[in-house]
This record gives sequence, structure tokens and C-alpha cells, in this order.
Amino acid sequence: MNLSSTSEQFYPTPESLITKMLEGLDIHIDYILEPSAGKGDIADAVVRKIYGTNYWHESQIRDMIDCVEINPNLQHILRGKGYRVVHDDFLSYRTKKQYDLIAMNPPFNNGDMHLLHALDLVREGGTVICILNAETLRNTYTKSRQLLMQKLNEYGASIEYLQNEFTDAERKTDVEIALVKVTTPVKEHVSFIFEGLKGKEYPEVDYECKALVGGDFIAQIVKQYEMEVEMGIKLIEEYKAMEPLILNSFDKSNRYSLPMLSLTVYKDDATVNDYVKAVRNKYWIALFKNEKFTGKLTSNLREELDDKVKELEDYDFSVYNIDKIYQEIMQKMNMGVEETIMKLFDKLSGEHSWYPETQKNIHYYNGWATNKAHKINKKVIIPICGAFSSYSWSREAFETYNVFKVMSDIEKTLTYLSTGDTCTNADLHERLEIASRNGQTRKIPLKFFNITLYKKGTCHIEFTDLELLDRLNIYGSRHKGWLPPSYGKKQYRDMTDEEKTVIDEFQGADEYSRVMANPDKYIVETNNLLRLAA
Repeated sequence: MNLSSTSEQFYPTPESLITKMLEGLDIHIDYILEPSAGKGDIADAVVRKIYGTNYWHESQIRDMIDCVEINPNLQHILRGKGYRVVHDDFLSYRTKKQYDLIAMNPPFNNGDMHLLHALDLVREGGTVICILNAETLRNTYTKSRQLLMQKLNEYGASIEYLQNEFTDAERKTDVEIALVKVTTPVKEHVSFIFEGLKGKEYPEVDYECKALVGGDFIAQIVKQYEMEVEMGIKLIEEYKAMEPLILNSFDKSNRYSLPMLSLTVYKDDATVNDYVKAVRNKYWIALFKNEKFTGKLTSNLREELDDKVKELEDYDFSVYNIDKIYQEIMQKMNMGVEETIMKLFDKLSGEHSWYPETQKNIHYYNGWATNKAHKINKKVIIPICGAFSSYSWSREAFETYNVFKVMSDIEKTLTYLSTGDTCTNADLHERLEIASRNGQTRKIPLKFFNITLYKKGTCHIEFTDLELLDRLNIYGSRHKGWLPPSYGKKQYRDMTDEEKTVIDEFQGADEYSRVMANPDKYIVETNNLLRLAA
């Protein structure tokens, strides 16, 4: 059944059985979950049931469906169909989102645990449709089976026993099944605020802010998120309970009798799911702006994360999902290191060659099979317009006028080359703030270079780490194919005359000998470059 990480336990639900599962289904549903989703056969049928072949509506309903699947290959299939895979193991899936419909074909060996968990996740008045091994309900020898039967009886569940449903299925079995359909009761909401007003005394409450419990940064903010969601849901539930008591008319049946108070999420009437989505959005944005999580990223990778926020508001702010995003970031960092370094090489050399003052940025030479090669000089000028107003600076002024962003990206990229590691902006912030306090605009010492800013809109960069500059020039020239393929592999004396000519113009025989004496210090391979800090 659509239930396991192993192919031996994966039994796709037959189409004829899915049809029976969805018979009589109310099509006015908004939030749907398919646990142990497999290839998403049940989700596909729900889409067809609600919208038929109207694909404009189908795209909408796919946005309302969440899937849980433990098998990575089946996760890939689900995502290919456009479904959200919000978790892997259903029994460990925890969310404050409330589902109108949970349709499932769980593992037969512990289907009772899966159905009990589904009953906890479905909203009040929501429906759970589940396929079980018939023995799960007929032979209630475990406490979990006994609890399940108690709940099914309490909720008035419909149970239909079926044989031969998997006889002609994609994977065959003759096991008898039970088709369970259950709608959870809607509880009566009681206002604890109203009840409290009838009390004679108000207890003294200690509002002292307590420190969050958690072993690390991520655990702490996830706990804080869960606490905020829980408090908000309780408030919404309390409002629903109070609503009949605060109408502006004595006639409660009057459709125009609106409550005197309103509870909203942004501008819309508050619902649990709208609130949960809004809180998720807030926490994802806050995470992506936190230096502990994204401080090591260059601005282009941060912008990519910012673009993901709208998508991520449909995913729980959980350790599982944060870990998935972090892995994706790390993968992109590895893939983007070469591109990042080459962008810096171009920025400090040819990108601004049109600007009169920048013509001395680069040293031109005849490269390998080209006469248009160049490398970066010790002193470089780049345009940064509006860097400051008068000579009084602040950290905000740097950020506002782009100086901080440019210097931050340059420092991070050079750190890749310097240590194979990433860095945060803390030291850069401090150095710029010291310059601000001292009114300093010339030769501000940064990590690898000094900068001087001029009102006319230029930034003069003077490298203080010349070995790192050599490393950048060698890296850029090699990746552009301007140095002989034998560079770093052959001694100067063993080179051809053509190869020696390129070396002579690029750096000279003595400098090349220094590189050959310590190649690991100067010659960098991209796949060995990035060693991410723990």
C-alpha cells in the first residue's frame, strides 16, 4: 500500500478501490492530506473528483493538497506531479494545520497507529477515509487497536469489509480489507474568558519572560514558533466561542448580525490555517534574515532564499524542513563557488574597464591562444555612487548606499580563496563602524585590503594580502583558459617557448617558480575549495 520506504511493502491502491473510498465525498473541501502517499494515486483521484478535467481548477486543488511519503523515489514522483511533500514519516508528522480530508492507505502492519494519528490531525467536522487490514479491527488484542475501535464507535464511523480488492491490482494480495470512513464531531466551544468573568477572584499571574528551552539556535526558534502558533490558535478558538455573545443584534439568526469585535489575520477574517500560514511566513522570513543561518551567504544566494518565502509558507516551520532548506543552500554554495569567484574576478578587472579611472585596474598580457588576457593589479578602482553624505558615516549609510553589500560580497568571496571557508559580516561591521566614529574615509583597513571612498562615486581598493591576490588571478586566468594547460604541472625550464612566453607576460619566471614551490597555496581546484564550517 502507499506506505513504505521499501518496494516489497509498496502496494499501489487500485483505481476501483479509490472510487469506493471517494463515494459520497463532499467536494466542498479546502485542505487535504494524503499520508503514505506513494505515487499520489489517491490525491490524483481527489483532484478528478472535485474538478474533473478542468485543469485551471486542478492547479488550485493541487495547492491545497499536502503529501507525506517516506520513500525518496516516490517523493520525487509526487513533486513531479506538483504536490507538496511536507514530511517523510507520517507517524512523526506534527502540524497545527487542520485538514478537511485525510485519505489514506497506510501500512497494514501498523495501520491502527496511522489512523489514530490521522484522527488527531483532521479538523473538527473533517473526514478521514482509510483502508485497513480487516484483522486490525476484528482482532483488537493491542491497546492501540482497542483505542481505535473506541474512537470509531464514538464518532459513528462507517466500516465496510471488502475482499479481493487487491486480487487484480498492480501488486496482488488476497488480504481482506476494511474501508473506514469517519467524520469527527464538532466540539462546542466554551469561552474561558466568559467563564472567568463569573468568578469572584482573579489569580495573580507572573508575566516574567522565561528563557526558551533548547539545545541550539534552530531548536529554540522552532520551539518559539510552536508556542506562538499554539497561543494564536487558542485565541482564535476563544474568539469563536465568544462570537455568539458579541453580536450587534438580539436576533442571532439575522445574517447581518455581525459581531462588534473582529479577529483578523492581516486584513482577512481569522481562520486557523490563515493564521498558521502567516506565522510560518514570519518565521521563514526572520530565519532568512538571521546572521546565524544566512550570515555566510553572498547576496545572490540570500536573494534566492527571499524568493522562496512565499512557497515555504505552506510548509511547517520544523527542524525537518529547515534542515532540507539548509542542505539545499549548502549544495548551491558548492555549485556556486566557481561562479562567485569568477564574478569577482570580472568585477575587479574587465567589468568597469569603460570607466576612465579604472583603466589601470588590470595588467594586460598575451594569454594562451589569445591576445586579450588580463589580471587584476594591486590597486583597483570601482564605481560606487552615493557612498556617503559629507564625511559622517554610519553602518546604515553603508548598507543604504551599497558599500556594505559590495564589500561584504568581496570579503566572503576572497575568504573562499583564502581558507576554503565561509565568513560572517561581524568583523566587517565593526571595521566600518570604527571608520564611521572616527570620520575616516581613506585607507579604511578591511580583512584583505584597504578602501578609500571619494564623493565623486569611486571606491579605491588596495590589496594588503598579495598572495591572495595572486591566488585570485591564477584562479580566474586558469578558468578563462588564458594560462597554458600545463600551468602548475610543469617546471618553467621544461616548458615550451610558447608556454614560457605566456608565463613571462603573466607573472615572470621567478614568480612562477614560487608558485611551483608551493602549488597548494596558489592553485585552487573548485571541488576541493569549500570546506563548510560546522
